[in-house]
Amino acid sequence: MYDMRLRIDTSEVKFRVAALAHPRARSRTDQTQKTMPDGRPIWAIRLTAIDAGSNSSETIWVEVAGEEPKLTLDELALVQGLAFAPWVNKKGEIVRNFRADSVTVLADARKTQAA
Repeated sequence: MYDMRLRIDTSEVKFRVAALAHPRARSRTDQTQKTMPDGRPIWAIRLTAIDAGSNSSETIWVEVAGEEPKLTLDELALVQGLAFAPWVNKKGEIVRNFRADSVTVLADARKTQAA
């Protein structure tokens, strides 16, 4: 299966946590947490992406694999390795899907870099 992921340049975008991470369900009928082939759990996070250059914002859902991201509601977030990975559902519709290598609270990321 071909998996197309388009990396997104986020250097000019700020992200604000709009909802805390929750387990990504396998489907609407199977509510068990979805996992990667290597067994890492997948988490869904709602973020508000703010593009100051175009004076716009958009709410997106981002999936992250691994340990549950420790986030704070309404804080700025650092999103690393953001990619757009669309797929086609059973109805033949294109579904937007965003994935990231990690999502952390921006203040925590700055503390780690300074140390």
